[in-house]
Amino acid sequence: MRLRVFLGVVAFTILVLANGAVTTSAGKLTPSVAPSTSASRPLGSSTTYFPMISRSPAVVSTTLVIDHTMTDLAKIPAYWLTQAKRLTMHYAHTSHGSQLITGAQWWELQNATYNIDLRVGGTPALPPDTTAFRIYDGNNPDTYITPELYWSTDDGKNRTRSVANTGLFNYSMWAWCGQQSSNSTATVQQYLDTMNQFEQQYPAMRFIYMTGHTDGTGPGGTLFRNNDQVRQYVRNNNKVLFDFADIETYNPSGGGPYYNDANGYCQWCDAWCTGHPSDCANFDQMGDCAHTHKLFCRLKGAAFWWMMARLAGWNGVP
Repeated sequence: MRLRVFLGVVAFTILVLANGAVTTSAGKLTPSVAPSTSASRPLGSSTTYFPMISRSPAVVSTTLVIDHTMTDLAKIPAYWLTQAKRLTMHYAHTSHGSQLITGAQWWELQNATYNIDLRVGGTPALPPDTTAFRIYDGNNPDTYITPELYWSTDDGKNRTRSVANTGLFNYSMWAWCGQQSSNSTATVQQYLDTMNQFEQQYPAMRFIYMTGHTDGTGPGGTLFRNNDQVRQYVRNNNKVLFDFADIETYNPSGGGPYYNDANGYCQWCDAWCTGHPSDCANFDQMGDCAHTHKLFCRLKGAAFWWMMARLAGWNGVP
């Protein structure tokens, strides 16, 4: 018996030393303590300590698509909102993508339960409020992030890797501007392949896919083709998708489809607000909703929270 116990202790110690972390009963990674830099070692030798994600993201073993049916925050249990705040996000975007942030900030003003904390650009780091959903908004060090600065060039990929290498973020997401209206299928595939490569390189993180904003065209158009290429890839490969275009295409009761204008400005929001004024109350408290009606920012901010609750482990049932 004593021999078995001793061997078990030895095996556990080897596992810790090999992996640099142990898994607790809660399924979280606890980093091992790196040796003091003042410890003696042979002259000229060096040790590299790789950053680690301190909280592993919830495993999503099947496809998760966030769409227009997932914008009612009242349906998310309070427990899962709290769990969502334990996750951390790296989010890169241009002006259209800022609609999620604008909407999330507005929701916080309506109810402090939806509190977020942002670090905007600069060196990748977490904002300080540990009671909030924390987001690094940008891509080392910029804030207006085109494809070239996230995934389509070596420089962009290196910037994204520099954020992932910090070990601070459970998720990374990048938003299209108008590129999906003119992209070739080869360019869309390059985006998909690169996002998948990021996930392979950083298995402790998830990289979240997106569709491009509506542009006034419907099925048969370039945008629909490209967005559907993303959707099909996500379905086939068990990825996570924030379906930006779908949220714009249907109103909160499921009416539509609406294809809006070339810049994605909502063509149905004014009528909706007239018929449902409570859905558009307090929009004077919202900042600029880039390129579109403030209702779109409200809906996308809500969908953002819905996604994070699902990623935290909620099954989507109220």
